Amino acid sequence: MPHLSCAALARAGARLCAAFLLVTTCAHAEPLAAALARNAALPRAPLLAPDAFDQPERLRDVRLSPDGSHLAWIEDEGNKAELHVMPLGGGAPRPLIAVDPKDRVHWSRDGAVLFVAQEGSLSAVGMRDGAGGRVAMFAKDGSQRFAGIDRGMPRHAIVQETDVARRTTRLVRIGADGARTILFDGPGVVAAFLAGPDGAPAVLRSVDAGFNQLVLRREGASWVEAARCKPLRTCALVALSQDGKRLLLRTRHADDREALIEVTLAGGARRLLHTDPDALSDLVGVTLSPHSGQPMLATYQLPRLRLYGLDDEGRRIAASIARQFPQGGALVESCAPTACLVVERGARLSHARFWILGLQRQAFRPVLDEVRARAAPLPPAQLAEHLAISYPASDGATVHGYLTLPAGLPARALPLLTVVHGGPWSHVDGGYSALAQLLANRGYAVFQPNFRGSTGYGERYTKAPGAGYGNGRAQADIIDGVRWLLAQGVGDPQRLGIAGASFGGYATLLALTHNPGMFRFGMAMQPTPDFARTLRVSAAEPARPGEPPLRQVLREAGIDPDNAAQMAPIAADAPRRQAARLTAPLMVLAGGRDEKIEIEAVVDYVAHLQGLGKQVGLLIDPDAGHNLRDPVAKKAQVHLLLTMLHRYLGGPPAPAPDDALARYLARTMRTHGALGK
Repeated sequence: MPHLSCAALARAGARLCAAFLLVTTCAHAEPLAAALARNAALPRAPLLAPDAFDQPERLRDVRLSPDGSHLAWIEDEGNKAELHVMPLGGGAPRPLIAVDPKDRVHWSRDGAVLFVAQEGSLSAVGMRDGAGGRVAMFAKDGSQRFAGIDRGMPRHAIVQETDVARRTTRLVRIGADGARTILFDGPGVVAAFLAGPDGAPAVLRSVDAGFNQLVLRREGASWVEAARCKPLRTCALVALSQDGKRLLLRTRHADDREALIEVTLAGGARRLLHTDPDALSDLVGVTLSPHSGQPMLATYQLPRLRLYGLDDEGRRIAASIARQFPQGGALVESCAPTACLVVERGARLSHARFWILGLQRQAFRPVLDEVRARAAPLPPAQLAEHLAISYPASDGATVHGYLTLPAGLPARALPLLTVVHGGPWSHVDGGYSALAQLLANRGYAVFQPNFRGSTGYGERYTKAPGAGYGNGRAQADIIDGVRWLLAQGVGDPQRLGIAGASFGGYATLLALTHNPGMFRFGMAMQPTPDFARTLRVSAAEPARPGEPPLRQVLREAGIDPDNAAQMAPIAADAPRRQAARLTAPLMVLAGGRDEKIEIEAVVDYVAHLQGLGKQVGLLIDPDAGHNLRDPVAKKAQVHLLLTMLHRYLGGPPAPAPDDALARYLARTMRTHGALGK
């Protein structure tokens, strides 16, 4: 079956037998019993305030200059942001200009200029004095955008102008002085390109009206098809070979995992260059050599960030990183001829750390630690391990996920909360999870399943449920994971809870409905009580300009909202239709302006539960959409979850709400039945 890219699947979701615990980044596995015993022997962490786990990072867009002499970064503080630059050979950092918190920064090819991509414009800033200004303005309809740095000319960037209605694209070279040169002006919606030696596009990835992806090569004044990718799949142009005859492409291999593929431009022949040696996850990134411009490092994300060298230089770098970071979690942001910028992101790092790897001696030195410290990141020793697990599902297949355990406590006695991700076409990774760390700090074990249907493990894994999104295969993987953990000595079977948002909220409703008595409570945020109806309603909506219709996305995912045979089991299993089976207390959170889930359906479901005498609570934020973005709304979610955990699983009480949170709860709580009020 065809496979959608993670990005396409995530957008669609927004619109709607191994007893081993993997504790490192490769094939090495630690037996589960040993992992549990080791964790129980650790000292307990001090109880921290809930707000401490979700403090925003101060550093972002940290960039190494092409010659390796300087670092640039954006430093955020509240609603303000500032672009800084610092020489790596010695010298103090210098602020250049104030920027917007949404801005992104990129070095010019020669390192003399920093291009700042803004929501409505592009600016060029001199690295030494901060002089410069806007060089391009972008239309509000999104038809114009920053498309990358010009690799053929110094101090130039590329801007893309797309007419979606006419399906034409123009690529414009813009200098730091504002001078414009048209590099391409032709039919088709250009999604990506690679430049030739003259800086003009040599290879294009174009998307046709049916969202087929065509890879075109320049042949004189014409463009000739060299390859194509199926609709909505990953089709990332990585690099051209040094002779320009071959294309390196990140795409699906054998209709399964994303891999690095070589395509002969003249004939279209394909050759596999690299895929996950553990045969587990998708390739997520390729780092190019600063010397040859060819692929040097391959990056995989699951179960942990892993790097593999693709040439001699890459193998030396990967070996150095493996020695410095034996538990993984480090990636190469970019490399210059003498140094690489390495970003460390681990489950026990609430904020990323940055390192410079000197290539001559293969030596690391930390950078920007003082700036990072101003954001008060949590000490890693006070945070829990976030362990990747693999477990056998009831049909014999292997399913993946993560387990976070509070240190210093026996696993068998722990209250266990299952947290289900949204989507369903998304996934949990091995990085820092503010929620999992908060809950572990308060004494809860946290299970986060990447049930089949999740992305990141290849097409076959994502497609495995078919249309089984009622009480079917995807839901079975979640329940199987809980049962497996209990059988392995993780969690108290009398103290189980389940929670999730969006599809995770729907899965929570399914769990309480179809597994009554298993969970002591559930908390469902932005859930649909009838997934079949949500699919039909969402699929009937018109597509946004430039985006595929959701109906097409769903069909590529193996779900046809018009197929009665597919929809009937989902509809029959709907929590709304099976409400009488629910026995555990339920807290529901919803947005009054939710563009994905009909708020009337949520209110009707809760009223129906009340009529049946069920313990149900309801919070409706009248100003919120599908995602509760307001900081006070987020605090309310955490507060209610901690309150439910305390009441039903016996954990510590939630801190008393401050005045702002108390006012918010008084305004938005419609019924308190799940709280015993």
